[in-house]
Amino acid sequence: MCQKIIIDAILSEQPNAKIYSEESNNLIDLKTDNSSLKYIIDPLDGTHNFYYGVPYWGLSIGILDERNHSIGGAIYLPCMGMLLKNEGIDKPSMIKLKEGWQKVSTVPRELNKALICYDNQFHKFESEASSIYKRLTKEAFTTRITGSAVSDAALIATGRVNARIWNNTMSYDIAAAISIVKGAGGQVSGFNGENINVMEPKVLMSSDKLVHSSILNLISNK
Repeated sequence: MCQKIIIDAILSEQPNAKIYSEESNNLIDLKTDNSSLKYIIDPLDGTHNFYYGVPYWGLSIGILDERNHSIGGAIYLPCMGMLLKNEGIDKPSMIKLKEGWQKVSTVPRELNKALICYDNQFHKFESEASSIYKRLTKEAFTTRITGSAVSDAALIATGRVNARIWNNTMSYDIAAAISIVKGAGGQVSGFNGENINVMEPKVLMSSDKLVHSSILNLISNK
């Protein structure tokens, strides 16, 4: 139902829009789609949380260019009343408040003072994911596993959380998150510090360069 509402709204403005979604059967085509503008939707991220009544869940709409780089997006967390948007590269990320749209920004912290979010469902990953998490718990101030990628990204962009590590994410999990975190002053890369598009499964998002560098070193076990 949520997916239909979003797709109908996009098509009402852009009848020929290219739209991908977690709940559609077309994601296999995204990698080779070189359209200059595409939408990618996650209509309900954190499904298990939603089912059990845990507030960490939301929806996201990412906008991609011809190389599948995130160039804009929106994240909405209903239980937290948090609506975020980024309208383009080099533009600030914004949050909707009673007073209107206002800029958001990350909050830099050193790793030993930082709150870091991590993957759930360890059984799906190789042993290295558990090894990274073990090292992380020794170096970070504290960690959380919320079970919602879009929630974690929104919390980074608004200064509550300092980073999120994904060992094997999907394009729809990070499409809107990349532009929103970057637009709030954060950092996004692959596990080797490289620039990425939404097809990269190993992703680090963080609040600032210092904590980003520290986590990259931790991931590589330096």
